[in-house]
Amino acid sequence: MGYHLDTGLLAARVKTKRGKKGLRDTAKEIGNISSSTLSRVENGKMPDMETFLLLCNWLQVSPAELFKKTEELEAPSDSSTLETIEIQLRASKKLDPAVANALAELVKAAYRDNPQQSDN
Repeated sequence: MGYHLDTGLLAARVKTKRGKKGLRDTAKEIGNISSSTLSRVENGKMPDMETFLLLCNWLQVSPAELFKKTEELEAPSDSSTLETIEIQLRASKKLDPAVANALAELVKAAYRDNPQQSDN
């Protein structure tokens, strides 16, 4: 069993924190990172170690929080699925923030009220 950087989670967290701010402004805020590198990270590409550590510092998260066991990446739990959906909805530039929050709550309620039990 190994550990891998969850690039999808990293991308979602970066998109969420950046919000509607431009890539260039955000890259300057992070420091020593280009807007094109930031765009690649937001598209799920693997950053180099220096970029990864800069992003963790900017996100105010421990690097360990963004690593998952290999099996967790292959079969996400309901809670990580919900978190990913919520982050993606709130990061979407096509949705009004109030709509994104409402949709996130709707998805949470659907998971909570689903009578089927998962095999996990």
